[in-house]
This record gives sequence, structure tokens and C-alpha cells, in this order.
Amino acid sequence: MLEPQTSAFRAPSDAQLRELSRATNGWHVVVVPRARAAEPPSDDVSASQLRRLRTLLDVPQRVFADVEGDQYFYALPLRGSPTADSHPDQPQVVGLLEISRSSEIVETTSDDLVRAMVLVLLIVVVATIMVGMLAMRFVSRPITKLLRGIDDVAKGDLSHVILSERDDEIGSIATRFNEMTFSLRESRGETQRQNEAKLALEQRVGQSEKLATIGQLAAEIAHEVGTPLNVIAGRARSIQKKKEDPEAVEKNAGIIAEQTARITRIIQRLLDFTRRRVGTHEPTAVNLNELSLTTMELLAGQFSSARVKTRLDRAEGLPTVAGDADRLQQVLINLLLNAVQAMPDGGSLAVETRVAMRNRPGLEGNSEQRFVTFAVIDSGGGIAAEIKDKIFDPFYTTKEGSGGTGLGLAVCSGIVKEHDGWIDIEDSEVGGTVFRVFLPA
Repeated sequence: MLEPQTSAFRAPSDAQLRELSRATNGWHVVVVPRARAAEPPSDDVSASQLRRLRTLLDVPQRVFADVEGDQYFYALPLRGSPTADSHPDQPQVVGLLEISRSSEIVETTSDDLVRAMVLVLLIVVVATIMVGMLAMRFVSRPITKLLRGIDDVAKGDLSHVILSERDDEIGSIATRFNEMTFSLRESRGETQRQNEAKLALEQRVGQSEKLATIGQLAAEIAHEVGTPLNVIAGRARSIQKKKEDPEAVEKNAGIIAEQTARITRIIQRLLDFTRRRVGTHEPTAVNLNELSLTTMELLAGQFSSARVKTRLDRAEGLPTVAGDADRLQQVLINLLLNAVQAMPDGGSLAVETRVAMRNRPGLEGNSEQRFVTFAVIDSGGGIAAEIKDKIFDPFYTTKEGSGGTGLGLAVCSGIVKEHDGWIDIEDSEVGGTVFRVFLPA
């Protein structure tokens, strides 16, 4: 670096200029003294160098950049010590220091820089891929296994086990997940065992209630069978007396055959009811119109002996319901027998089937659904409002001392709930009670 100390700047010789102009790594350095500004160009000082020197002399500045062809030029003024003619803060320019470089070198440097950037970019890409692969192996895949296990558990598969030998947080999560599924399996097994025990108990209670119903039916059927038996005995004696009269014998024999068929039907209905097992049938399409008719026929003797007038009102085109016909018939029989017992001095009893649009209890804000209903309507004394909420509780009875078990209505409610329905209790227009059963259509 040249640091001129006085205004008497000594111009370098031609040999010195050539020496200064030799390139080092592509850079060229030339010093042009102020005195050359008034001289014409020469072999050592070009016209462009003189032009740059004159520019610096006319317009003092710190650096001057220029481009000529494939060369880049940077000209710096060389200043001497302040003189009487110069400003103290801006010493006189005594020469020019010019540094030039070939554009090829610049382009080569730029290419090297681009290659370096590409190399760095490749390294970054490769590093990113490797980090991604490591993340996939150590983070993403284990999390995917956890999510798959969660999905399986959500679908009800509690046998899913996540195998993990890791000691980090993901391994801890897998261990906790396996412990959770084990606890859920244990809870499910315990719940299933309790449900099975509850179902078995309900079946035994239902069967016991059914046997109690059969006992009541048997007494009435014995009375109902007694009437045709008396007719048969009388006609048999008539045949004995008139055995010489073929026409009388034929007539009496026909009556005996009719009464025998009647007894057979009565006994068959009882056998059909008693042979059914509680809770052993798969759901089928149940026609409540047919079910109500056969049930009314089965209990005809009960109604007659209790002096109860009956009415059956069946809706046309009634949809079927999915369920167990035997269990639903048991509900209807229990409701009918309760109605008969509520009218000790006789009365009227009706069974109605309908289609109704209703909201489920507790879901009044939702849209209405279609239900098939059957109702038992009696003219008895009704049910007090304060006991309506207790009427379906097990062992709750209003017939103390009259043989009531308190299980009939509880069994009815349980059976209807099994069919995804419910029972409403209303006051009837004839002063009694309406038990209305709702079942999904």
C-alpha cells in the first residue's frame, strides 16, 4: 500500500509501472502520477487510465469504478500532504491507483460460488432426506402404529397390542396403551359376565311370572273345558237313549265332535303358550294384529267368567315390528290379566293397535319417529298419580293379600325395553287406565 507523505510525488519509472502491472491471481495494479495527466497516452499509460485520472482530478471522490470490454476497473485517488493551495481536509490528488481484473476471473469466481451454493444445497437436501427418514423410522412409524391401535380399539377390537422396545416417550405411550387395552378387556369381560348373569336372572324371573300366569290360565281353562265336557256327556247319554234313531245319533255325534274340537283348541292354545321358552327366540317380524287376536282368544274364558265385555280394534295395514312374538304376547297377557283383576265386578276391556308419530321420552327436541302401538284400556278404578312412577318397580304391588307377586308389570317393562320401546300409563275415558306400549316400526 502506497502512503505518499508529500505533494512531491515521485512518478514511477516505466519499468516500475510494468512491474506494478503484473497480475497476481488475476488482479492488475497500476500507479499513474498526476504529472501524466497532461501527457498523451503511451505504452505504459493508456487513454482510459488518463481519462480516469483526469476524472478524479476534476471531481474528487474516494473511488471510481469503470468497465471496459472484459475488464473491471477500480480507481482510487492518491493524495499528498496539504499544500497552501489545497483544502486542509481534502489534500491534493497527486496520482491514481488503478486495480483491474478480468471478467473471466469474475465469472470463474461466480461459477465457483454457484457450484459451492449448489453443493451446499445438495448437502442440505441430503441432510433433510436423512432427517426425514430418521423421523419416519423413529417418530412417524411408531405414531402410525399408535393411531392404528387407537382406531382398532375405537372399533371394539381390544386385542390390539403395540410391540415397542423403546425407552423414550413413544415407548412409554405404547406401554400405557397396552395397559389401557388390558384394563378395558378386563372391564368388558366383567361387564359381559354381569350382563349374562342379569339376563339369566331376568329369564328366570320371566319364566316364574309366566308359570304364575299359566296357573291362573289353567284354573280358568279347566272351567272353560268343563262346559263342552258337560255338553259331550249329555249328548253321549242321548245317543245311548236314542241309539235306534240314526238321525238323532248322527246329530248328537256331530255336536260331540264340535265340542271335542273346541276342547282341543283350548288345550292347544295353553300348550302353545306353556311350551315357549323365555328369551330363546331370535327377533322376527311380528304382526301385532294377529298377536292381539290370538291372545284375546286364549283369554276368552277369563273374560267370560269375570263378566268383562271385550273389544278388539285393529288398525288396517299395521306394520310389523322386529321382536320375539312369545315375549310380546306375554306382555299383552299380563296387561290383560291385570286389567281383569282391576274390575272385580266386571266391566269393559279393549285392545287397540295403532301407528303413532312420537318423540322418545327425554328426547322431545328431536324429530318424531314412527312407532307401532298396542293399548289395553279398562274401565276399572284407575291408578293413583303418586304411584304411577312406581308401578313398574320389581315387587311393587297394589294387590297385597290377593296373590300379587309385584313382578308382572316389571317383567312387561323389561321385555318392552329389550325391544327398544317403552310403556305409557294414561287415564282412560271410561274411568280406568290405559297401558300403551310403543315399539319401533
